[in-house]
Amino acid sequence: MKRIRVAVIDDHSVVRMGLKFTVRLFKDLDFVGEHDSGAGAADFVARVKPDVTLLDIRMPGTDGIAALEEILAANPKAKVVMLTTSGTDEDIYRSLELGAKGYVLKTEAADDIVAAIRAVAAGERYIPEPVRVIYERRAASPTFSDKEIDTLRLVSEGKQNREIAEALEVSEITVKVRLSSVFAKLGARDRVDAVNRAVERGLIPPRA
Repeated sequence: MKRIRVAVIDDHSVVRMGLKFTVRLFKDLDFVGEHDSGAGAADFVARVKPDVTLLDIRMPGTDGIAALEEILAANPKAKVVMLTTSGTDEDIYRSLELGAKGYVLKTEAADDIVAAIRAVAAGERYIPEPVRVIYERRAASPTFSDKEIDTLRLVSEGKQNREIAEALEVSEITVKVRLSSVFAKLGARDRVDAVNRAVERGLIPPRA
């Protein structure tokens, strides 16, 4: 029986320890390495050569989405399962669009994580029904340009149109046009509602 080589990329040592313990409980799985950040993730995967990599999203510095992009740029055949606390529309959509083979929330049981590893190692995708629903809903919804996201982020910081225009080096009229487009796409009533909806979808980070 060929054992499935599993690697973990997560910035929390307790999570890595728990996953290492879980993987070693199963005779068909082999834990082959761990890495503690998104930075250097592609080099780590290239060195360890796992069959399946479990990758966190919420990491400081280089997050899991950026790490996924780098891993797949270096090796398009790499099999990556996002293992995360994030169930936002954008994280799910971007991960699967970039080429993640699976998406599992850390709240799921160990058996579900192992099922994802086995399915992806066998060449399948592992996308639980709740994740599939979110992905399809997001895929059917309007997209936002980088400029619109930048404008939304500044709105979330409490900046007024004049300040946003100065920060982005555009006119106030341009800011108003972008905000009108953003409000329509989000179905938002006002600035506060727009920010709340954008945070819920994962378009912008929540205010600390």
